[in-house]
Formats: sequence, structure tokens, C-alpha cells
Amino acid sequence: MAGWPVRCALAGTLLSMLAGSLHAQARRDPAVQPVIEIEAGDLLVGAGLGYEANRSFPLSGLSGDLWSLGRLTFVYGLARAVAIEVRGDLQHVLTIEGRGESAIELSPATDGASTSDFGDFRVGVLLMPFGGSEGLSGGAHVQVTLPNSDEKKGIGTNTTDVRLSLLGSYGSGPLRVTADVGVAILEAPLQTFEQNDVLAYSGELLYRTGHVRLALGVDGRASTRGRVPIGTEDLGEVRTGFDVRFGAWLLDAEVAAGYAGSSSDWAFRAGAAYALR
Repeated sequence: MAGWPVRCALAGTLLSMLAGSLHAQARRDPAVQPVIEIEAGDLLVGAGLGYEANRSFPLSGLSGDLWSLGRLTFVYGLARAVAIEVRGDLQHVLTIEGRGESAIELSPATDGASTSDFGDFRVGVLLMPFGGSEGLSGGAHVQVTLPNSDEKKGIGTNTTDVRLSLLGSYGSGPLRVTADVGVAILEAPLQTFEQNDVLAYSGELLYRTGHVRLALGVDGRASTRGRVPIGTEDLGEVRTGFDVRFGAWLLDAEVAAGYAGSSSDWAFRAGAAYALR
């Protein structure tokens, strides 16, 4: 598990990049949009927060309302339609409202009304070599989740996961449709050398009017196995939101409703991003 020096260095690097002029327009999620619109040398840095109502964690048996604080985003254009990304949450805080059977020994820190932990970080490479900002585009997405959480605190699983997927996008005028479909290889928290291969998917319909872009989408994962290892359960959300551009700044917000597995009943997320070269 990464220590404080690593986390502080990462946060300091991201914050030091908040200067420059606008050369890119990109929504921070899903992954397709930054690849299409960020050119070589462009940089997108963002931070925000999130709230999830009645989120459950089957590994620890805990459930309640979850705050995600310091949701960091870093996307850098290596070349045209090629980008690297780093995403993650600095802090998770769970208000404990339910206690079920735990599959692991929990820390005494979970005995109170709440528990907190660091969030995991995701590092990825995005490629969109076919097409452009108009018409049909296609590419690939590779992402690795690096464990930064302590499973004994009841929120994370402290596992390394890999996602491999194909990207697709079609745009015409103010409308754009995006899709990210593939497989996520999830490490099972309790069994050594065991994994769960799940279908990972996301899609979004975007409509731009002036400096505002409206979004409606879905994001989730579905297990392909009859017996699902604990800690790798299905997730799924329907999302709707918007982003608005003010010069080099991009502000976005969304609400979501969970529909699968251990997803929350509903969620809210908001943040600000800065694009520079």
C-alpha cells in the first residue's frame, strides 16, 4: 500500500500544473472524450467530490452514505488521439448505517459511526487512432487500478485490477455518442491466485449547445461467472449531468441512480477541471 510520501507527491504534482491557456476541451468521464479532443502536449487537471447514498461493501459487511473527497483527474496528450490518465480519490468517508457479516477482520476504526480510508488510483492509456472529432471514431483503453486502500477499514478491497476495452464514438453536429466496452480482470480479495473476469461497459449521449454540454449515460460491470467472489460484485449506474466551459475552466456535475449489485441508491458528483498546454 502506498504511503504518505507517494500520495503527497502525486497531489503536489497535480496542483502545480494549474497554470496555462486553453488548448483542449474535454469531459473528465467517460474516457472517450479526452482522447478525441486533446492534442499532443495538452493537459487536463481536475478535482472534485462525490456523494453516494446507501452504498454497500460486501467484503466488510458495512453500508451507508459514502463521501469521496479530492477526486483527482490528470489527462495528458502524448500525441494526437493518444493520452495517459491518472484518476483517483484522496479520501473516502463512510457514515456507517448498516453492519452485516464481515468476511475479514476489521480495524477498530470501524467500531464508531464512521470510517475513512484513502481511495485507489487508476492509471491508463487511451488510444483513438481511427476517425476524429466528427463522424465515427474508434480505439482502445487499458487501465490498471493500483491498491491504495486498507480493506480492514471497510471501504476498499486493496486489490489490483486491470481493464481492457474498445472505444467507439460517433459525432454529428451538436450530438455525440460514446461507448467503452471490454473486460475487467478483478483480483479476488480473499482467494490467492483467483480473479473474476467481468464485462465492463460505459456509454454516453452528449449534446452541446454553446459552452454547455448535456450528458446522459450508463456505467457498470457485470460478472461472467456463476459464483461471484466476494468483493467483485456487479455495479451499475444511470447518469445524467452537464459541463460548462469558462475559458480554460471546465465545471461539471452529475446525478446517478444505481441499478445493480452493491451500487448506491443514488449519487451526486461535481468538479472543476483546467485545460492547458
